[in-house]
Amino acid sequence: MNSIHRNNYSIKSFCLALALPVLVTGCGMTGTGSVSFQAMSNSYREVLESYANDNILINVIRASEQLPMSFLDMPSVIGTGSVSASVGIGTNIMSTNPASVAGFFSSSAANAGTYYAPNASLGVNNSFNFTQSSLDNQSFMQSFLSDLKPEDINNLTNNNAGPKSILYSLVIENVQIRDRNGNVIQSWNNDPTNPQYAEFQRTLYRLIDSGLRTEVVTRREVLSGPMNLDFISQNLDKVAPFYEMPNVMLVPADGKNKSRMYEFVRFTPITRMCLIKNQKEENLQKQFTDSAFCNPHYANADRPQNIIGDLSNPGATHDGKHTLAIKLRSPRNIYSFLGSIASLQLQPNPKVIKIKNSDYFPANPSTVQDLNDDASSVPLFEVLKNNNSTRPISVVNYRGNTYSIPADRASRSREVLILLSEILTLSKVPGSIPPSPAVLIN
Repeated sequence: MNSIHRNNYSIKSFCLALALPVLVTGCGMTGTGSVSFQAMSNSYREVLESYANDNILINVIRASEQLPMSFLDMPSVIGTGSVSASVGIGTNIMSTNPASVAGFFSSSAANAGTYYAPNASLGVNNSFNFTQSSLDNQSFMQSFLSDLKPEDINNLTNNNAGPKSILYSLVIENVQIRDRNGNVIQSWNNDPTNPQYAEFQRTLYRLIDSGLRTEVVTRREVLSGPMNLDFISQNLDKVAPFYEMPNVMLVPADGKNKSRMYEFVRFTPITRMCLIKNQKEENLQKQFTDSAFCNPHYANADRPQNIIGDLSNPGATHDGKHTLAIKLRSPRNIYSFLGSIASLQLQPNPKVIKIKNSDYFPANPSTVQDLNDDASSVPLFEVLKNNNSTRPISVVNYRGNTYSIPADRASRSREVLILLSEILTLSKVPGSIPPSPAVLIN
């Protein structure tokens, strides 16, 4: 009889030991942790997207009310997580003879209420801490208040965010025609509150239709006089510093009577804006100097004239022709421009600023000058006030009102947000984001 009891004890002990790992494994501890981390990552990504869009929108609204702008950034996010598991067994033993081991585990009718209940539990904890830094500092503001450069425009045209008419409407401050003395003959300002704003749009569309673009050319700057090889070999100590300078090469000297003569030349890539020569705009070619047009000649020019977009170097005129100059905006003035558009929309008698899709110009040349063609025009940027009827891309509460950008495709607001985000990123020069957070949020 004792042997039977010992066998029952062994069998029950084995089953109890086997039940616990099976139960814990069935809880799927690894799967639960993974799903939680993925959910946290997705939530963070969505919050960060809304954070960036709301940051842009609220500063457009501030600009519309002519109030100071302030930008924030989220430089770091730290996530913490833990997974804890516990196992146990609940028992209720009814024994007829608890004084002995065999009697304790006896299977008589007296202990019919005995049971063994294994249990396991799993806990998952997670949290995110992020730092929020203010960009109200000298490094950021110097970049934010400085006019964009042609190389910035070159970078922005590579994003394929939309037609060029959107980008140029944001970044161009004005277009001017100057005489040989630098005097302004005619000017078109990109100001939606100006009664002559339609004339600026017509001029801009004509320039875009004429191939307004950026190009990278090489500027050739001579650093030394002509030298023969004997002189160079005998004065290596004097010419050695030239070899250490970036983008400097020893090349054959140009000009007559300079055979077998060499000079040090620095080749510097520069970005300029220019027009493409075409037959349908022959009047532009007659009116403006060659420096206004994209031309391989500039690859060999010692002093390229009229880098369009740089008003400090308008270039020389000749043969009675004029200089075309385009002034680019600063990121700060881009927000002011959009603030003016938002203000016009939100006034009692709304005025909506529309824009054409310049991608259609080659196939529909008549739309270039026809500003009343609403079929090819849509709002450039749309802001709604205290309107909950549409699903928004972004929504902010400011000074007791709710402002939103609708998510429909009836405007170019999406493309504008993309460009504003990229322009803002270009303004974040090294040192503009403080190394120590201004606010730590748990």
